[in-house]
Amino acid sequence: MERRSVLLLVGVVVVVALAGSVGASCPDGFQLFPHGACVKLFTWGSSQFFPSWDGASEDCKKEGGQLITLDTPEKIQQFSTHIFGLGGSWDGYPFCVGARKTESGWRWLSGAKLSSDSHVWLPSQPAESATHAQLVPMSSHPRHYLTSSIGCRAAACEKKP
Repeated sequence: MERRSVLLLVGVVVVVALAGSVGASCPDGFQLFPHGACVKLFTWGSSQFFPSWDGASEDCKKEGGQLITLDTPEKIQQFSTHIFGLGGSWDGYPFCVGARKTESGWRWLSGAKLSSDSHVWLPSQPAESATHAQLVPMSSHPRHYLTSSIGCRAAACEKKP
């Protein structure tokens, strides 16, 4: 292949790659987060009935996604910063997230391991009987921690752009 043809081919590949990353966008209702996923926040308002973790997971699936995986401290911090930046009642909601207890221990829906000894859990969490997790805010500082999930006041769903 001629040198000019090779350079042209490389140029086309670079342009296509850049167009894909620059043009990445999220569907309506979703926002692009720094870790590259489109995220949509749900709340069930002031209803006295809040869905279970499984119900929240089903609602995310209906949107074409899944409950958010926050498998690094950086992702949890990015999520916390975003939520606290929204203000209003969002920063007070506990969010159902994609972490659950499996036969082999705690895992994110992505398959990544989640140590029950991790500093991302509130002290004395997860409860021995817990099967799912939620992310709860701390009023003393803008940070969220994992705790056992009972019901979901809000949920964070993600999907790839």
